Amino acid sequence: MFDITDFEPRENHGFKELFNFQKVKSRIKAVEKIADAGNFKNKEVLIYVKDFEFDVGAIKVLGDLGKACFLVDLSKVIQNRGVRRAIELSKIRRFLYFCNKYKAFYAFASFAKDEFSLRRPHELVFIGTLLGLNRGQAKFALERIGKYL
Repeated sequence: MFDITDFEPRENHGFKELFNFQKVKSRIKAVEKIADAGNFKNKEVLIYVKDFEFDVGAIKVLGDLGKACFLVDLSKVIQNRGVRRAIELSKIRRFLYFCNKYKAFYAFASFAKDEFSLRRPHELVFIGTLLGLNRGQAKFALERIGKYL
């Protein structure tokens, strides 16, 4: 299992490899909305979506071609509290439902700021189950980063 962090880790903390975001950001394409992800439909890249606005069309297009992979930022769930966390959980859960329905690839990353906020792989799998996935799907989402980076 792999993860992307915002710091330079000293050890792997149970992961096969931890990637520093600053070193791999050239291989991650950031888009504002899911609709903008269609620009990368024929490329084998990780697509970081900043806002999970509802758009089934882009998910369907990327699912049909099967090359690009959405990067889901779990720090939105981990760091927020209360109503904001519930809203983020709902948006990501709905997004992952349609990714599974149309067979679009997705990967999880925690983007931890330091070693104290870094979650172990099994904790990220449990967060995946909160998002409506089974354990196998959540583990697959954590292993997916290794293919693209």
